[in-house]
Amino acid sequence: MTRRVIFLDIDGVLAPVRRWDRYEDLEPACVRVLNEIVAEASADIVVSSTWRHGRTVDELQALLEAAGFTGSVIDKTPRGAPGTDRGDEIAAWLAEHTVAGYLIVDDHPGMGPLRSRLLLTNPGRGLQSSDVARAVEILMRP
Repeated sequence: MTRRVIFLDIDGVLAPVRRWDRYEDLEPACVRVLNEIVAEASADIVVSSTWRHGRTVDELQALLEAAGFTGSVIDKTPRGAPGTDRGDEIAAWLAEHTVAGYLIVDDHPGMGPLRSRLLLTNPGRGLQSSDVARAVEILMRP
């Protein structure tokens, strides 16, 4: 079965960054927006955030569930070679998996050729309810 996936960054997406010297906790309102996107598009999560380093998929699932996430974390992107950017890591994951559609949710614009699949968040606010329609539209694209 081919699925739709959301490549999820966490800082600046689910954890708004309000001060550059301190990263915040997961924001329940942002998690609720993610739940809405996941439910509407029947999508699963692949964690592309630096939060994936040193954590298993099960640990990432538990961490998100503790903040109210109701979907499934199915994988995390591979760690690229030094100098590799997140877009390259996502492209490497896509090269190994068949998907019906995908979305990248991140607060950094640099995704190279994958840019058309990016939902760029404001790092100080994170994911907003106004993002849902556009996110679902991108996910439904073949």
